Amino acid sequence: MSSVATAVPLTASDSAVSRRLRITPSMCGQTSLFAGQIGDWAWDTVSRLCGTDVLTATNDAGSPTYLAFYYFRIRGTPALHPGALRFGDTLDVTSKAYNFGSESILTVHRICKAAEGRAPEADAFGHEELYERPQPGRIYAETFNRWITRSDGKSNESLIKSSPVGFQYAHLPLLPDEYSPRRAYGDARARGTFHDVDSAEYRLTVDRFPLRYAVDVIRDVNGVGLIYFASYFSMVDWAIWQLARHQGRSEQAFLSRVVLDQQLCFLGNAALDTTFDIDVQHWERVGGGEELFNVKMREGAQGRDIAVATVKVRFDAASEGGRRG
Repeated sequence: MSSVATAVPLTASDSAVSRRLRITPSMCGQTSLFAGQIGDWAWDTVSRLCGTDVLTATNDAGSPTYLAFYYFRIRGTPALHPGALRFGDTLDVTSKAYNFGSESILTVHRICKAAEGRAPEADAFGHEELYERPQPGRIYAETFNRWITRSDGKSNESLIKSSPVGFQYAHLPLLPDEYSPRRAYGDARARGTFHDVDSAEYRLTVDRFPLRYAVDVIRDVNGVGLIYFASYFSMVDWAIWQLARHQGRSEQAFLSRVVLDQQLCFLGNAALDTTFDIDVQHWERVGGGEELFNVKMREGAQGRDIAVATVKVRFDAASEGGRRG
């Protein structure tokens, strides 16, 4: 049973779609697999609600236009987080879209274990729950996308905004400005992190752990020749693992971690022969518990900022059993 075939909405409203589906091997494991699935739900939601087939969208000139990911956030709890999903789990997923004009769109997603005998309700999820009253045992995701096209048809470095023909958005609700993702990713872009570095709750332990990563054209590139957005989640996890291993953590400790919050802002796309310069930072919560990793990625040749991610994790003390050293 494929993940696409099972992602059929049971209920829908003018601004939301709900699905019941089962977790398959392509949907769980490390963060990138689940993020890729959320991305598919976002594209499918926009296709169903906005009168545009996202997979084949074109602009007024007839050129392909892509609903590119600019900001992505996944929040979990110890009770339910991406690493806790297993083959065969049945999920209820409600995805809601918000009006951000003709060039962008925000989709938010509530993910929980399916309730016995009750179908998900498309209009039973709003921004109040997401931003003010998140519930335990649920994963929440935000995906902010921009319509882009290649300016010359070839280069990945000269992408421009370009809305598709027939994109309908005026009927979607407006998100109150205080919750706009533009605030979060604007600050992250300016500071190079989503973390409040002045917070007294966390202590900086690693200011800079430098790495280099060469884009893998076999693994990291999607079907239209752009670096696949979910590949960045793999790169971020790879960078965090390099530092975690340097800190003496085992493979099992890393795989057993609980990812409580992950924010990623995509600041640009890169050529396929790019090698990224990556800096990783690490904070520990004063008194123990959560830890923060920050990953900044730049294009090595030109020094352009490409992505910034901040990840809040909790390591299971039992699985660590004492760090290797």
